Amino acid sequence: MALRDRPGGRKRGHLATKAGAVLVCMVLAALWPVRTQAQDKPAELGLAVYKAGEKYATDEHATDAIDKLAGHLDGALKKHNVAVKRRGVRNDPEAALKLFKDDKQPVALAIVSPAFYLRHKEELKLTALAEAKRGGKDGEQFTLVGADKAEKYPEGKRIATTLTAEQDWLNRVVLPAPQGAKPVVWVQHDNLFDAAYAIIDGEKDAPDFVLADAVTLEAFDKDGDLKDLKQGLKSEKLPQDLVVEVDKRVGAARDDLVTALTGLDGTEGGKKIGELIQSPTFRKPDTDRLEKAGKLWQSK
Repeated sequence: MALRDRPGGRKRGHLATKAGAVLVCMVLAALWPVRTQAQDKPAELGLAVYKAGEKYATDEHATDAIDKLAGHLDGALKKHNVAVKRRGVRNDPEAALKLFKDDKQPVALAIVSPAFYLRHKEELKLTALAEAKRGGKDGEQFTLVGADKAEKYPEGKRIATTLTAEQDWLNRVVLPAPQGAKPVVWVQHDNLFDAAYAIIDGEKDAPDFVLADAVTLEAFDKDGDLKDLKQGLKSEKLPQDLVVEVDKRVGAARDDLVTALTGLDGTEGGKKIGELIQSPTFRKPDTDRLEKAGKLWQSK
């Protein structure tokens, strides 16, 4: 017998239909807040920092500074419904690479050395968005400083630097050796003033030269005790630290991120953050300079 032929069958069928509809509505109502909350929750843009040769570039020492930078960028990107979160601060290239490969805490943007950028550009799908303008300098240039003036490549000499973790950068880009020349020996010094004073004092284990970046060179010039040091061979003008996007994860917030970085020194709060991270502001990358450094990198 069909349902409609049963006594009261039509009524029971109607009730069953209503009950089913109510159940569906209850399920949808239960799911709706979850979906709304998921949509409203800001997407995280993980921020990592790798600073070669800086012993204080660690989570232990730099957390406050990088959290303040993340907060500043977070405020500038609110309309994109994203939240900038610190992932970590590293001064060792291998530890930094491990951080970048952590899929559970993905990195979307980072401040890295140009060497890290060139080494992992393809592997990590890095895009340079901005360049640090440290010490008011447009780019970086290294100078050999010593008791004697290094007018040519100082074969076999010992050179103090903070960048021994990036010797491939030093040997390929900063101070390339001429064909057949005996390579220099890079000696790690966390404080280049100590190395410079060792040269002046004629200490037994003093390096032959100091590889001074532009900011350090200016500081040497202002130190009366180091006035007798001679400036010699200089590197090409090179990129400073780069802000990079990882695998296009910044997305639609990219332009506003660059605006926030290049305008960092435009407010008192931004200036204080710039002082903390030792990069008062940023500029758009000099593509010609970056390309030239890339060619030097690939030539060895």
